[in-house]
Amino acid sequence: MSNNYDVKNFTFFKQRDLTYSTDSLTGVLSRDEVAEYVRFLLSNEVPFSFAIVDVDNFKTVNDTLGHLLGDRVLAIFASYLCEKVGSLGIVGRFGGDEFMVVLEGTTEYKDVWDLGHDINMNIGSLKFGDIKGLSITVTMGISRSPIDGKTYDGLLALADKALYRGKMKGRNCFIIYLPEKHRDIDITKEMSIRYTSTHLCSRVFHYLTVTENVEDGIGLLFRQFVAYFMVDHICLETSGGINFQVIHHLSKNKNFAHLNYDGIGDFVNNIGIVSFNKVEEMEEGKYSPMLRELINQHISSALYCRISAFGKVYGYIRVDMTDTVRIWQQSEMDIIIIMANAIGLLLHYQNKTLEDLPRQEVLLLGSEQ
Repeated sequence: MSNNYDVKNFTFFKQRDLTYSTDSLTGVLSRDEVAEYVRFLLSNEVPFSFAIVDVDNFKTVNDTLGHLLGDRVLAIFASYLCEKVGSLGIVGRFGGDEFMVVLEGTTEYKDVWDLGHDINMNIGSLKFGDIKGLSITVTMGISRSPIDGKTYDGLLALADKALYRGKMKGRNCFIIYLPEKHRDIDITKEMSIRYTSTHLCSRVFHYLTVTENVEDGIGLLFRQFVAYFMVDHICLETSGGINFQVIHHLSKNKNFAHLNYDGIGDFVNNIGIVSFNKVEEMEEGKYSPMLRELINQHISSALYCRISAFGKVYGYIRVDMTDTVRIWQQSEMDIIIIMANAIGLLLHYQNKTLEDLPRQEVLLLGSEQ
């Protein structure tokens, strides 16, 4: 742990016996100890920020490496988190692959943002000893007191909303709770409907069939996808160019161009999809032409899905991220596959191709919906 990290720096812990108040695996504070500390700060009206930190897709680490090495990964990550927090606050283990951070006296948005950015941007350099080829990412949800609330349960719930939003953005990010953006998130409702294939199919077909014109449905569907999943760019791509571009206003790149490469079909799997999580870290080889095209457009993560019906390939749905690495989730790929198949069927039954559809102006999506 960092030489600057010491819970005894804070009044609450100076005289406390922490022998039974630390997590045996990681050495950080226990969940109950952090909860008592937060309630102490609240009762004394001390401002602070509260974060939940989730190691992304940790189940995959346990499944591939085994639980013993998984425990070692958690311990190493906990030390990394303590190092980054330093003298600003304390670290605790919430449970499983989730941790807690409390920053006593730190509530200014920029200060909290700077620490979140530091944790996310530098975690790629974290080494796990003799565990070769492993890298992890984390997602954080952050609330602040008294700005957002004055109870432990309330702040936890808001941090959880922010964490959920970060997961829906693709993980590997941090979200500071802002009521104007996140107040209406209903985690229970979202989780109850989000991962059912019936819900995914119904929403896609709803947007695609709002009118008889397939182009109207595609435009609406793409706008909803960008807003909900917070991707930088989505479009239709064929050998002749790109169409129906929707770009999020926060995208670092506003000038996405047609990929000067027609071999996407060589890379898709048997259900017609290929994803690139960390473009700049991928080894070349068979992906070399594609990777060079993506890097030239400053794309950090990308996903392509074949649009086809009854053996005929019409083109691809293309989704891009810039600046921020995105670990594509199965739920995101599921909905893209459904989108591509539905568009393919509509084109087939209307006897159209993507080239037959009218050219659409680039749409900059102005705000999160």
